[in-house]
Amino acid sequence: MNKKEIVKQTLLAEPMSKNALTLARGIYNTYTAMGEELFLEIKIQNIFKLLNLHPCKDSIKDIQNLLEELNEPLAIRNFEYNGDMIQLKFVQFCSYKIGEHTIKIELSPEYLHAQSEYMLDSFLF
Repeated sequence: MNKKEIVKQTLLAEPMSKNALTLARGIYNTYTAMGEELFLEIKIQNIFKLLNLHPCKDSIKDIQNLLEELNEPLAIRNFEYNGDMIQLKFVQFCSYKIGEHTIKIELSPEYLHAQSEYMLDSFLF
């Protein structure tokens, strides 16, 4: 299979909020610090500090809303990943579960690939 030239695309439907960008970069920095491990467990207290939030239930709802903002699907045309070419692929940033003291996050390798190879409007690096 001949590898097609990757065409950079504007993938974000609308700009992300400042706090969503801060959270995404914090998660990405944790990912790189952990040796590019896709499964992360981050203390909620650390996210409160990162976002300058007061530790309370409303702040946890704010974090959940930011994670949902980050998970708006990206639509990528002519997406090539692991040797497969897909005409239109929708990818999300992560899956997550908010616990009592931590948030378990699994980053999407397809999203990270799209971020580095396809996005004109990249925001993680």
